[in-house]
This record gives sequence, structure tokens and C-alpha cells, in this order.
Amino acid sequence: MRVRFLLASLVVLGAVAVPHAQGPVDLSGNWRLNAEASDVGGTGGDEGEMPTAGRVPVGGLGMPGRQPLGGYGSPGGPASPGAAVDPQTRKQRMELLRELLEPVRKLSIVQDSSAVAFTYGDGRTVRYRTNGKAERHQAVNGVVETETRWKKNRLVRETSLDDGVTIEETFTLTSPRGLSVEIEIGGGVGRRKPIKRIYDPVE
Repeated sequence: MRVRFLLASLVVLGAVAVPHAQGPVDLSGNWRLNAEASDVGGTGGDEGEMPTAGRVPVGGLGMPGRQPLGGYGSPGGPASPGAAVDPQTRKQRMELLRELLEPVRKLSIVQDSSAVAFTYGDGRTVRYRTNGKAERHQAVNGVVETETRWKKNRLVRETSLDDGVTIEETFTLTSPRGLSVEIEIGGGVGRRKPIKRIYDPVE
């Protein structure tokens, strides 16, 4: 009798201790930037309406009193403290950073069990493996290293630049049906407030 009781207790404890496995949420779909609800963004219209709308100045992200990012216009980034950066290299880094922080107005997402693919307004499709391992991608203005993973039903993508600056993007589904992207910038000089962008579904 005592053995049966112990076995029954172990079965109950096992059922409680092992929750049902849940897969990641489905971010798939076509999305359009809601500029009015976003911290930083353009008009939400077509690219031809305002070609420079929503551009993010590199130094301080366009917010008064913010310090520039280390390595991007500030003397001596974390990768090489005190070292001078030639103008051409600085220009390339600024263009790359601006590209990465530019609000994406139209976005399509397709995902499977091992990766998430982003298709941007210019037709580029980039596939990110969601195993948390580093991989390199060719951006328009340079090569970047990314690590992408699921974290409590949120997709987290961290992009690392060669001077120690990091850009972490967290993609979250919101109710009733929306996509929130929170962007945090690390490295460089000073502390920066996260940027939030909101996307509405395109039927």
C-alpha cells in the first residue's frame, strides 16, 4: 500500500512539474509602421511622400542633451579607446548605424520552427536563425553580427557593430492584433531611453 501511495504521489508531482510545452507566438504577416503611436518614425506613408521623414541623426538619436554613440562621431569608441578614426571609416559607420536605426515602414515576417525571415520595403529578405547563435549578415552599408532567440513569447534580435555598439530589438505581439518593437542601444557613451515602434497589420 505504501509503495502504491508513493508511486501515485510521484505521478502527480511529475504532472505538476512539467508544464505543457508552448511554441513561440506567430509574428507572421505584413506590417505597416504606425508613426503616430511610435516614439520615432516617419509619416507612415509611401516612401515617395517624404523621403527623409523619420531619419534618425546618429549623434544622440535626435534628442537634445544626448551624447553621441561611442565610435560614431565621438572620440575613441570602446573597440579602440583614444584611437583616431579616419573620416571615411567614420562615415561608413554612421551610414550603417543610421540604416539600422531607420524606422522600417513596411515589413513582412515569415517564421518556422528554426528561423524568422524579414522582408523589407526595398525587397531584401533576411533570414535569422532563432537558436541564439551568432551569425553574420550583409546590410546595405556593411556587415553586422546578430544573435536571435525567443524569450517568453518575444523575439529578441541583438545586432553587434565592430566598435562595441549593440542594438537589441524585442518584437512582441500586442492585443488585439499589433506588433510592438522596442529598441535598446548599448555601448558607446551615455545611457539612452529605449525606442518603441508600433506596427499595424496590413490585410
